[in-house]
Amino acid sequence: MALIDYGAQESVCVLRLNAPPLNTLTLPLLDELRAAVRRANTDTSVRVIAITGTPEHFSAGADVAMFRDIKSDADAVRISRVFQEAFQEIEDSVKPVTAAVAGKMMGGALELAMACHSRVCARGTLFSMPEVNLGINPGAGGTQRLPRLIGVEAALKMLLTGQPINAAEALKLGLVDAVCEPGELLSHAVGVQASACSASPRKTRDRSFANVSFSEAEKLVTRARPELIAASVILECVRTGVEQSFDAGLRAEQELFARCMATLATRNKIHIFFATRDTAKAPELAGVASHPVARVAVIGMGSMGTGITQAILQAGFPFPVIALDENASALQKGQQRIRESFEKRVAQGKLSPEGLAATLERLSATTDWSEIGKAGLVIEAVFEDLAVKRAVLANIERAVSADAIIASNTSTISFDALADGMRRPQRLVGLHFFNPAHAMPLLEVIRHAAAAPETVATALRFAKTLRKTPVLVRNREGFIVNRIFLPYLNEAFWLLEDGAEPEAIDRAMVAFGFPMGPLTLIDMAGNDILAHADAVLTKAFPHHGPTPSIVTELVARRLLGQKTGAGVYLYEKGDPKPRPNPAAQEIVAAVRQRSGKSPRAITAEEITQRLVLRMVAEAFRVLEEGIAQRESDVDAAMVLGTGFPDWRGGVLKYARDIGLKTVLNGLGTLRNQLGERFAPCKMLMELKGT
Repeated sequence: MALIDYGAQESVCVLRLNAPPLNTLTLPLLDELRAAVRRANTDTSVRVIAITGTPEHFSAGADVAMFRDIKSDADAVRISRVFQEAFQEIEDSVKPVTAAVAGKMMGGALELAMACHSRVCARGTLFSMPEVNLGINPGAGGTQRLPRLIGVEAALKMLLTGQPINAAEALKLGLVDAVCEPGELLSHAVGVQASACSASPRKTRDRSFANVSFSEAEKLVTRARPELIAASVILECVRTGVEQSFDAGLRAEQELFARCMATLATRNKIHIFFATRDTAKAPELAGVASHPVARVAVIGMGSMGTGITQAILQAGFPFPVIALDENASALQKGQQRIRESFEKRVAQGKLSPEGLAATLERLSATTDWSEIGKAGLVIEAVFEDLAVKRAVLANIERAVSADAIIASNTSTISFDALADGMRRPQRLVGLHFFNPAHAMPLLEVIRHAAAAPETVATALRFAKTLRKTPVLVRNREGFIVNRIFLPYLNEAFWLLEDGAEPEAIDRAMVAFGFPMGPLTLIDMAGNDILAHADAVLTKAFPHHGPTPSIVTELVARRLLGQKTGAGVYLYEKGDPKPRPNPAAQEIVAAVRQRSGKSPRAITAEEITQRLVLRMVAEAFRVLEEGIAQRESDVDAAMVLGTGFPDWRGGVLKYARDIGLKTVLNGLGTLRNQLGERFAPCKMLMELKGT
C-alpha cells in the first residue's frame, strides 16, 4: 500500500498522507513523500502542490518508535539529518507547496508543515512543539523555521513549554495563512497558492527574524533541572540560527539531539513514553470482544464520585451521565462542584458557553435507584468501607440488567471480598481513579478471579475512551499504586519520629524530583485517608508494620490536613502554603518520648534512600506476586499516579539504573537498622545479577 496518495487534477497535485491510523512520519513515508514532490515538479500539468491528510487529522508527527533504534550519537544524527533533508526538499520545490492540516499538529507534523511555502488549517486545529517534554530538541528544522515564522520570542515560548496554540492564535502569529472549515481545506489551500504562482515560492528559511529576545527564554531555562538539558539545548539551537545561519542551526539540531538522546534522563522519559502506551496490552485478552458503553451511572457524589462524573462528561460521551446519591444535599453539592469546575474552563477559554450548556444538559442527577436501570456501566464511588460497598453493589445488581457491568472505585479493598455474595460477580471490575479524577491521567483496571474476560476488555476500552491511561492489575489489596505508595508515606512519618524535620523530608523528595514532598501531599489528601487505607494494607501485608503513631495521634486530634486547617503543617484559610504547626510538633515530641527515641540529625541522603527504597522493595513484591503484567506497567503507574519523576523512569527503572546490587545492599543495611519493612523479596534477590 502506498503511504502517499498522489492525485493531480486541474493543475493541482494533492499529496495525501496514507499511513492510518495516525499518519506517523516514518522513514519509508518520507522517502515516498520526497519522490511524490519530485514527480509533481516534473509534471508539466501541475502548477501547485498540496500536502494533506484527512479533514480531521493530518499527522501525529515523527514515529517515536525510531528512538528505540538509536544506539549511538551517529544514529541520532542520522535520523535528524534524514528528516531535515526530506523537509528541505519540500521547501526547495520550484512549485509552491501548501500544507492543508487539521487535528493536533505536534512536533514533526508541524515541522513538515513549516517546510511548506504556506499553511492552511481547519478550525479547531492545535499546534505544539512538545519535544521538550520528551527530553529532546526538535531535530527536523523546528528550532529554525518556527522563529522565522512567528518571531523568536513566541517560538521559544512554544518550544520551551510544549504548550499548544489554537488556530486563531496561529493565524495571528503568522504560523498559518488561512483558517477554514475542515471540508474546505483543499479549496482554501489552492486559493492561497494561486497568488504564489506568479512568483517563486517563498522559503521559510529565507524569512527574516522578528522579536529577537532571549530574556524570557533564559528565565525558563534556569528553572529546568540540571538532569534535563532539552530546554538549554533548544535555546542554543535557536540562538545559533539567529546569530549564525539556518544551516548552522540545522547542524546544531543534529548534534544536540544526539546529546539529549545520550542522557539517562531523556532515555528514561522515552521509557515512560512507551510504558504508558503498553499498559493496556493484555495478551490473554487478545481476540476477546469489548463493547461500547451506551450509558454510565456513578453512585456517590462525594469528591471521588463528583470527579469521576466530571471525567465522563468532559470525555464527550453523547449519552446522559446519571449521578445517583441517596443524600439529596450531597447530590446538589456535587452538581454545583461540577458546574463550577466547568465554568472555570469557560473562563480559561477551554470550553465555550454553548459547550458548557450542552455538557451540563447530559448530566442527570437522581436519588432514585430505578433511574439507573438502563445503564450499561455503573461505577460505585462510595465510602471506602467493605460493608457499605457491598450494600451499594447489591442495590446496583437489583436495579440494572444482567449484562450491565458494575465497577468499583475502591482504592484498597480486595475484589474477592467485594464479589462475595454478588449474583453476577463475573460482571464486576475495578476502575480505580485517582484524585482529582477528572484531571489525573491514570486509571487502574482491576481484574479479579471471577471477572469475565469481556468485562475486563470493555473496562479497558471505556478507560481509553475517557482518555485515561489504563493499567491492568490483578486483584490484591492496594493494587499497584497504593500498595507501593502508602509505605513511602508511612516512612515519612517514621523519619519524623526518628528526628527529621518535616520541611527537610519534603525538601529532600522535591530535590529527588517529586512535585511535592510526602508530608505536604498527605496533608492535602487527609491524614485520616492514610490511616484508613493503611489499616487495610497492614492487615494484608504484615511486613509493612503498624501505622506510625504520629499518624494515629494526628487523626485522633482531628489534625487531618488542609481540610481542617492543620495537619503536619498549619494552614491559613484560603492559603495552601504549609507553615510550622506547634500542635503537630507536640505530638511528634510525645511520640518520640514514648518510644524512647532521642532525635538525631538525619541527612537528606538518608531521607531519600529510606523513602525511595521502601517503594522499590514493595514494587518488586508487586511484580513477584503477578499484580502487574510487566515492570514498565509499575513504572507508568507510579509516574502517572504519584508524580514519581518521569526522568528517573519510574520506581523499577530507577532501581535498575542505580543497580540491583546497590539496592540490595541498601535494603540490607536498613533492614538491620529498622526492621522487616525493608526486607527484599525473593524475586529481587534472584535478580541482583541482572
